[in-house]
Amino acid sequence: MHRVRSSLVLAFLRAAAPLALALPVAAQVVVPPVGGVVRLNPLKVLDLELAGEGLSGFPDFHYVRSFEVGRRIWFSIDPTRYPSFVGKNVDVYVVAHKTIPQWVANQTLVDVRGAPQNFTFSAGTMGSNLLLLSAGALNGDAGAGFGVPYDVVIDFNKNGILNSGDGVDGFYGEPGFFVCKDPGQPGPYAVTEIQYSGGSFLGQDTYYPSNIASLGKLPLVVVSHGNGHDYRWYDHIGFHLASWGCIVMSHQNNTGPGIETASVTTLTNTDYILTNQGTINGGVLNGHIDADNIVWIGHSRGGEGVVRAYNKVATGVFVPANYTASDIRLISSIAPTEFLTVGQIDPFDVNYHMFVGASDSDVNGSPQNQIVQSTPIYERCDGNKNYNSIQGAGHADFHNNGGTCWCTGPALIGMPGTHPVMLSNYLALVKHYIEGNVAARDYLERSYDDFHSASIPSNVIVASEHKNALVAPNFVVENYQTQTGTTTSSSGTAVFSNVSNLVEGVMTDLDSSFSWSAGVPMNGMCRGISGDNHRCAVFDWTAPSTYSIDVLPAQTDFSDDDFLSFRACQGTRHPNTDAWNAPLSFGVQLEDVSGFFSPAIDFGEYGKLTRPYPRTGTGTGAGWANEFVSVRIPLEAFTRYTPVFDLTQVVRIHFLFGSIGPSSGRVGLDDIEIIGKGL
Repeated sequence: MHRVRSSLVLAFLRAAAPLALALPVAAQVVVPPVGGVVRLNPLKVLDLELAGEGLSGFPDFHYVRSFEVGRRIWFSIDPTRYPSFVGKNVDVYVVAHKTIPQWVANQTLVDVRGAPQNFTFSAGTMGSNLLLLSAGALNGDAGAGFGVPYDVVIDFNKNGILNSGDGVDGFYGEPGFFVCKDPGQPGPYAVTEIQYSGGSFLGQDTYYPSNIASLGKLPLVVVSHGNGHDYRWYDHIGFHLASWGCIVMSHQNNTGPGIETASVTTLTNTDYILTNQGTINGGVLNGHIDADNIVWIGHSRGGEGVVRAYNKVATGVFVPANYTASDIRLISSIAPTEFLTVGQIDPFDVNYHMFVGASDSDVNGSPQNQIVQSTPIYERCDGNKNYNSIQGAGHADFHNNGGTCWCTGPALIGMPGTHPVMLSNYLALVKHYIEGNVAARDYLERSYDDFHSASIPSNVIVASEHKNALVAPNFVVENYQTQTGTTTSSSGTAVFSNVSNLVEGVMTDLDSSFSWSAGVPMNGMCRGISGDNHRCAVFDWTAPSTYSIDVLPAQTDFSDDDFLSFRACQGTRHPNTDAWNAPLSFGVQLEDVSGFFSPAIDFGEYGKLTRPYPRTGTGTGAGWANEFVSVRIPLEAFTRYTPVFDLTQVVRIHFLFGSIGPSSGRVGLDDIEIIGKGL
């Protein structure tokens, strides 16, 4: 019944669009408070989203924060949201970003391209209001910073001055957009490498900008190798991050006895370089190491070791001489082992990142042995976290020693494919979590299909996850951790569905095999070991089906939030997955208190769920561990061409299968959240 009503409403809106919100421009300059903070608007300008990229289908346009040099930058507005714009002829400027005080001091518009573009708004869609702002030639060189900031201005009266009624993308705080240098390419600094030793398991290979004497304090990145590896095998990380303004130290790691000794060498080597910076290489590092901003990167046993090291400092088991747990700002584990217990390798709420290789034949991620499963460590983290599964990457592809790749499976990519993913992501992680850089966020939060370094070869497939720490105003609609029945969400609201074989459970593959079995619904889920309780839902469909969740009455106002976020995966070796044999997406739709439906959005416009890597072994069939992908749909997109839809009173979220995307499939679904402004 609601679907019929929805289609009638949409038909009415399309016919009546020119009347909707037909307010004079001057009446739209009121700027509501955000998060209880009143935003000053002394020039009475319109605060607009303008810069983005066109999409191949509905919702037709995607407003984004960052563009890499060489990517096209577009401009568009929804004419049903701003009907008073239709027919107006304007000048569109791209200008260097200004703060509000800077605008008040000087309102002259100076286009960085040399001259503004003339444009006339039309009725219809965002596709009929596209304007190419740049074909990729805007400057993105911010030196050792990252991202050059720009604003977009609509000059309605075409007088070359920002004044009342003009529109600006970038007026409040964050710029309209950034143009970024490729993070997979070297930074502006030449790099010096030094090797030295302070004694047993204190051999260190350190990289720093050659002009360090003219620089201030720089973040310290510590690299802890794996068992049988060598601390001199991480030049790619050392040279890359040092060229962007970091001090990188890779050290001898005592991995042979196990994780406890590996964690100790991470701790003691970090203390050693801090204590002895005045004498290492004649004191060249002295005063330049920022002990308040430390990054730990570990590989294999070292990847588990850095988490154990942080756990020890955070719980007081180990007390370093020169730093505390709060100084460890970011931890990254590369294909980490899992020898220790859940409590010993819990990263708590630190900023955390993980790389795994889907072709890894050493720490291979199979359900046969908890030691070779990496992802449960990622699941335990309660802080901001990112995860990258690289198809075709082997265990040894993450260092640079060469030799055997410790890999198996089709479409192997080796170090040439693996390293660009590593280097571009590490730079984005350091820039964002250590330096607070805004432009780098898009490399961490947007779908890999939508945005990644141009240095990464086109044949490389990456499944990426991003999850914010749960802080207000974010809120969880459903994460399956409580209210474990299939008809009630973890937030206590009703769940309705007609999908097939719906099960909620712990993400553990219980039969030690990737072979599909109806008796093991969590097949392919290697996200927990004994003592873990990370849960999700799994289900399939062979006909149009819906999975719907009610929203808590206190949380129905989505108008002051940014994204609907969730993560999903395809079910490995399931007959539906094998029959589809391709990346997958499905539809998402919102319903408001009046029973009106938003347009349905195929999230594949922003990036799809990877097909499970078609690796054989560990049972019959082809397909490896389920690869979750994070999905973020801008909430404003649900109002596209439908201004009557009430984003302030959203009562239900619908996930649509079969009617959008493949006619059959098998997925896992988890972490359905609403993400607040700027988070």
